[in-house]
Amino acid sequence: MPGAVDRVRVTTVVDNYIDNLRQDTAVARRYSAFVAGKMPDLRAEHGLAHLVEITRGRDRFTMAFDFGLTPDALNHNFRELAIEPSAIDALGLSHGHRDHWGGLTGFLHAWRRRLRRDLPFYGGVDHFEPRWQQRGERRVYSGRLSRDEIERYDVPVTLVAKPTTLAEGVWLSGEMHGAEDWETIPSNLRVERAGELIQDTFIGEQTLVANVRDRGLVVITSCSHRGIVGICRNAVRITGVSRVHAVMGGFHLSGLDEPRVTRVVDAFRELDVEHMVPQHCTGIEAIVAIAHRLPGRFTASSVGTTFEFAAPDGAAPSP
Repeated sequence: MPGAVDRVRVTTVVDNYIDNLRQDTAVARRYSAFVAGKMPDLRAEHGLAHLVEITRGRDRFTMAFDFGLTPDALNHNFRELAIEPSAIDALGLSHGHRDHWGGLTGFLHAWRRRLRRDLPFYGGVDHFEPRWQQRGERRVYSGRLSRDEIERYDVPVTLVAKPTTLAEGVWLSGEMHGAEDWETIPSNLRVERAGELIQDTFIGEQTLVANVRDRGLVVITSCSHRGIVGICRNAVRITGVSRVHAVMGGFHLSGLDEPRVTRVVDAFRELDVEHMVPQHCTGIEAIVAIAHRLPGRFTASSVGTTFEFAAPDGAAPSP
């Protein structure tokens, strides 16, 4: 039997949206004026950063998973939300686009002395390659993350090619080779290799997955370039857990056509996902489609919100 955890708490430190007036829901605790004791002062940007806290009995595991576009927004929100950096056990990166790693080195510069000394960084084999966008003859450089800059802060880098257990009941996906045929990657997304710009496959894209006892899998993604439906089905394959309880992150449906969005929503219904939290690059039209067609399963994102997915009771899992 695969391991299981009692609780997964995901705080949205950076996302595209802020709505300080949203109310709490079954799985969402909002950073409202009544929580902050003042008018909340959070920043949104085109990027995503998660703080993931996982509890299993008395054991705790905390990962900072992705780091937004800029250190200004990331570090400001860390301070506003009073997040304690010393509690972070590991850093993880989903993929090599700047809106997910742009805040990383500035974060390390600001907080390294308060972070644990033996702090590991987990990423994919292609995370440190130059990224571009291309339309016709026009090319726009999107940046390249430097492995050397991370290691300069005495943070060792581990490249994750295969499914990897981070803690009991918690995995990084590793490379996903079984993508859905219809979840194609937009042709404008390019990676530079040997001086040439080629179609980016995002083979190193990482997903964080946790198995909540008696609920099922919580799938935490960031951009889902490999396809959000394929990512969910891959999570089932690598863990051996048949139920997907919750999916949150960027689903990368912005700008895609209605049939593609409809097919994703249909697949979520087929997978019987109980909670969906579309963020970042999902796109307004796709968010509306999910909210309209799966209203009892949709939860809106807002920077500062903590999403909690817990076992039916507080008892510790069996040994």
